[in-house]
This record gives sequence, C-alpha cells and structure tokens, in this order.
Amino acid sequence: MELFSVIISCVLIGVVCGQNAGPDPSSIQAILNTYCQQNPDKPGCARPGAVRPNTTPTIPPNVGPGFIPNVTPGGGGGNEDVNKCSLVSRKCPQLPKVCVPLSVPCDVIGSTQRCTKPLKKDIVSQVLQCGDGTTGLRCGNGFEVPVLTQLLVQCRSTEHSRSPPITKLDVISKPGEEGTGAGVYRCGQSGSWEPLFGSPFINLLLNSCSRAGCGYVPQPDIRLPVYRGWSWVRALYYKRNIHCTAILVSPTAALTAAHCLTRSAVSVIPLDTQDFLIELPSPPNANVKQIHTTPISFHIHPSYTPQHGQQHDTAIVRFSSPTEYSLPTVCVIEEARIPSTGKQVVFGLQEGFTNTKDEEPAWRAAEASRDASCVSIGTRNSASCGTSLRVRHYQFCASHPGLSMIQGSSGGPFLVEVGTGSEEVWQVVGVLSHFSNESSCNQGHSVYSHIAEDTSWISGCAFDGLCN
Repeated sequence: MELFSVIISCVLIGVVCGQNAGPDPSSIQAILNTYCQQNPDKPGCARPGAVRPNTTPTIPPNVGPGFIPNVTPGGGGGNEDVNKCSLVSRKCPQLPKVCVPLSVPCDVIGSTQRCTKPLKKDIVSQVLQCGDGTTGLRCGNGFEVPVLTQLLVQCRSTEHSRSPPITKLDVISKPGEEGTGAGVYRCGQSGSWEPLFGSPFINLLLNSCSRAGCGYVPQPDIRLPVYRGWSWVRALYYKRNIHCTAILVSPTAALTAAHCLTRSAVSVIPLDTQDFLIELPSPPNANVKQIHTTPISFHIHPSYTPQHGQQHDTAIVRFSSPTEYSLPTVCVIEEARIPSTGKQVVFGLQEGFTNTKDEEPAWRAAEASRDASCVSIGTRNSASCGTSLRVRHYQFCASHPGLSMIQGSSGGPFLVEVGTGSEEVWQVVGVLSHFSNESSCNQGHSVYSHIAEDTSWISGCAFDGLCN
C-alpha cells in the first residue's frame, strides 16, 4: 500500500513499526507493523536491523494543520499478511493484495455502493486504505468512498491549530479532554461506517467531537475569528435592540434564559423567531466584527415555571452555523454538582452604548461567589438587602462586588474554571434568571438557574436537536 499522508509517526502503544509483532486484529498497531514491514524506508518506520530508538519519533515541524499524528496508513484491518489471510478473511480477484473479510461479498468490490465521508468542521479524517485498491491522495470522488475503505476520524480542537496525538480510540467524555476523540472505520456493504479496533460508533464520536475544544478562551487563528475575550458571550436582539445575553454552547445553538424568549413574564409560549437576531463572530477577513442571523427555532425548557420563581429558566436558541469558519463554544457542565474549586466569573452588559445592533456590544466580567441563598451573601446595611431575591429549587445566588447588572444581562452565564492542565477550561453552570441592585446592599447579587440539573436536556437539544 502507498502512503496517503506526507509524514508518518510509527510509534503507538509503545511498539515500534518495523518490528515483527505479528498480526493482531484487535489492535491498530497491526496496521502500523504491516505497513512498515512492507515500507521500511518510509519516515517513521524502523529499517531492518536498526537499533530501536530510545524515544518516540517526534512530529516534524513542517507538518501542517489537520495532520493526524501517531497513526499510519496500512493494511485492511490488521489481518493482512503478504502471502496469506487469516481464517476470517480471504482475497478477492479485484484486490489480490488485500485480505477481505468473509462478511463482505467479493462482488461488492468495485460496485457503485459508497459510504459518505463525515464532513464536519470539528473533525479531521484520513483514508488509511481505499476500498477499490487505488493508491494516491484521492479515494473515491472526495465525498464518497468505495466499500472496504478504511478511515481514521479524529476530533479537531476549535482552539488548537492541530489535533493532539491520539492515545486512545474513544469519544471525548470530559471538557477539554485531549488524546481521545478518535476512531477507525470501514465502509460496509450497506453503505454505513463499521467501527474497527474497539472504536466507538461513529455517531457517538461525531457527537462528542462537537464538544472538542470547548471552554478555551479562544485566540485568533485562520479558522476561528476572535475580536474580544470571552467570545462565547453574545447578544440576543429583539426588534433591533439588545434584549438579553446568550452563550454559545455548540456550533448551532446558544443557551439563554427562557423568560427572554416568551410572550410575557408568566407565559411559556415563545415569541416569533423572526423578530430576533443573534450576534455571532464575523467571517475571517470581514470588514465587520460581528454578524447577525435570525434564529431557526426557540426551545423553552419543558419544566420552566414562570409563576413559581422562574424555576428551570433556561432555553436553547438554534441557528444555522457558518459554513466557512468555526465558532468558539463554552463547555456545558456534565455533573449534577457544581465544582467546588476553580475561579468563578459572571458577566453584565456594559452600560453606555445605544443598545442597538448598529453598535458593537460589550460585557463586563467579574469574579463571583455563589450560595444556596442570597440572605447569606455580603454585609447587609438594611433588612431588605439579601432578601429582595428569593432562591428556589434548581437555582443558586451569586454575589459579584463591583458589577451591577442592567437590562440585557439576563441569560448571561455563570462560569467555573475546570481545567486540569496549564490551560484554562471553562464550564457554564448557571444562567442569569433575575437580579437585584438593591441600594441598601454593598454589592450586587443575582439568581441563576442551576443548569447542572438540566444538563441532559440542554445537551440533547443543543447537540442532537432533541428538544421536546
């Protein structure tokens, strides 16, 4: 087989390519071994008789964005031997050098049956073996590939210029998690992608890739236009005026407060989406810093109770994602309990601008603390301070000295920093429901909907469109 990428790195799971470890259908290492046995002079493969290196080969600095390190093109499923096939495969006349699984009839090879390559901005894919036996950089028509094609799919971080090295074939399960979010798949005769080597089902992987790179305070790059810090925080306009704040949680959805979208303070019926605009980052190299798009749909939390303290005051705004660039997103809390450590930040709409879509909005950020009750927050100078807001179930109170909330701040996030490495990773754990700037208090305080109680619905609606 020919090499489909420019550079390879042939060490995975501690085994060096070129050493005869023997075929192992349960490990992707067999692909690397088989390939390097047949192509010992390729970059990353150990030549016969060479001394095993003491360290893992490094990725050369000239490798461009989208490169998938540590995995090499090679045989068809780890069972291939130069002279014979395993008991569960055989050779077909159309592909005399490839062992074909017994489950795949030879007559489908070269047929019109195809699999559609997954095309999403948050993944990168690479053909390991083309199913029709052709070699070179192109397999199929670029969008569809023939039966038996093997494909490596990896989540691509929206923050980093390239994906991290693969350490495990699995979904991304935690915010900011790196080294996973990858799988190897074979185009089956039914036109669907079959997982290999213990890879997750491809739909589960793709869903988890939507969360890849969430929570990083983004820096500008060629795919991710950023012109302000905390660029997940966006404006929601109603009839051309800033109405509320929203926060980007997926490439096609933003989280806000339910009461921002309903017909009245006691209604659960959403307003017409045509009267709203959501502000998004502009395309790269554009003359403007933000664009405005009309939402596709509003989804009010099914347990929202406006008559009883606005419990579950959360909603999802769905919109069409830009096709030419990525959007920064914040992570959504996945545990039922808010992390007890890490910095905590809230946002208030900046005062002093015209409040229309013709002027760029801005927010002030402030460190915050939280409590189950507003009564226990801050030093009170009167009996009314701290009791002007009642905290109910599924809510918590936050204090934010030096920051006053104004109209348009509702729907803004309460963020907690949860990163475990050198970089910050932020989760949204609350959505601003209502606030008080009581003059008798020495600090502002606000009530947030505790979204950890609603994570399942929020994630299902934002990522999978399961909103009812």
